[in-house]
Amino acid sequence: MNNLRVLVVEDSLVIRQLLRHVLEEAGFEVIGEAVNGLEAVEFVSRVRPDVITMDVHMPVMDGYSAARRIMETHPIPIVVVTASSNIGDSVTAMQVLEAGAITVLQKPQGPGHPHFQQDVAELVRTLKIAAEVKLVRRRGPRQADTQAFAGVQVPATNTTLPPRMVLIGASTGGPAALKTFLSHLQPQLPWPVLIVQHISPGFLPSLCEWLNLSSAIPVRVAEFGETVQPGHAYLAPDLCHMQVDDQGRVLLSDSDARTMLRPSVAQLFSGALRYLNGQCIAILFSGMGQDGVEEMLQLRQHGALTLAQHPDTVVVNGMPGEAVKRGAAGQVLTPEQMAELVMKLARA
Repeated sequence: MNNLRVLVVEDSLVIRQLLRHVLEEAGFEVIGEAVNGLEAVEFVSRVRPDVITMDVHMPVMDGYSAARRIMETHPIPIVVVTASSNIGDSVTAMQVLEAGAITVLQKPQGPGHPHFQQDVAELVRTLKIAAEVKLVRRRGPRQADTQAFAGVQVPATNTTLPPRMVLIGASTGGPAALKTFLSHLQPQLPWPVLIVQHISPGFLPSLCEWLNLSSAIPVRVAEFGETVQPGHAYLAPDLCHMQVDDQGRVLLSDSDARTMLRPSVAQLFSGALRYLNGQCIAILFSGMGQDGVEEMLQLRQHGALTLAQHPDTVVVNGMPGEAVKRGAAGQVLTPEQMAELVMKLARA
């Protein structure tokens, strides 16, 4: 995976130099630098990098417009690299994800910062994974989402436990799927929705705000001890595992140092087995790795309804693909179909 060709899109000379240095140290080949989105679009029309790092707010053309143009003409994996401390940047970063970017990361904060090496390692790991993602041109909504998967078969109610909650795990590519799913629900949903979304620390408030722009139900970051309410969605806080006890109260923990994933989908799903007797609808959206797959299999064996995102609609088919391979997914559906199925079960 060394010698991957990277285009760095960033208006700050200091940050461009820093990114070039850390990427070349890691074995990447930085084949170009662009100071705004228009330069990036023009560069990609001439030379095809393997992956792009994209800032958000830039002169002439911002990251959102550039990502949308690139994905419509010459699709190339894009990783948003911006400052989560700047609320304007992080809100726009969500829009860039919607335009087709793979994921969003915090900018490395300089060699003197205590998290510098950790930030660089995450950037290198993410770029290597992003470069392997197979993309298609985006021409509005994917036909796979709107036509090829019409119709949902609701499973017989005697094959599943009556659900008490909807539990969702998502990683790379997950925000777009979450947005679609939540926008297709209805306010009368009789269950709370609990979400673990892997995202760089600092971007969660912006993700929450972005989801609320189109969600049919309110979305908020969960707080320890609160009782979850039907027709509300709750995001696991940064660096906290989330479960819900048998009284519907949120349990948060920063324990389990054995896993790098915090929050983890595995913890969310295992909590449903422990406290809810498996009475849930468990969903895995787009994401790398296999977080939550084993626990989803246990939930399915226990009688829960388990759903995995269809491979034609994911950005990264790691988590949902592994769920299908392991037999953990009872059905494989698009986010729209999942919402339709959930509401059919709710009405039933």
